[in-house]
Amino acid sequence: MAGSVPRTSGGTLPPNDTERRARTLVLAVYILYGVGLVTGLAFVVGVVIAHLKRDEAPPWLRTHFTFQIRTFWISLLWGVVGVLTTWLLVGFLFLAWSFVFVLVRTVKGFLRLNDGLPIADPQSWTFG
Repeated sequence: MAGSVPRTSGGTLPPNDTERRARTLVLAVYILYGVGLVTGLAFVVGVVIAHLKRDEAPPWLRTHFTFQIRTFWISLLWGVVGVLTTWLLVGFLFLAWSFVFVLVRTVKGFLRLNDGLPIADPQSWTFG
């Protein structure tokens, strides 16, 4: 049938298609994170996708999913600290840091994905 996705005898997608799909999802999560800087909800959708698809991805793309997951949770931590300390005014610095942290990691991850490279240290607490 024209236009259908070729399948192997076991019914799974060939590695090229599996990798292409995982790469597309990694890209989608980076886009959702970018949109999430404005809306918030897209950020949550992105981390859910990253959690659900990480184990299915090839190892080099798994580093991106791990990086995305950690970006979410670390920025959430900074955001909560920021909200809790806004009455001290220092909280606004934490909130700004959280925003910059997500922005830089999202751009850096997108650029590495675009170059076909894994994230060197996906467990990093810094910009990776």
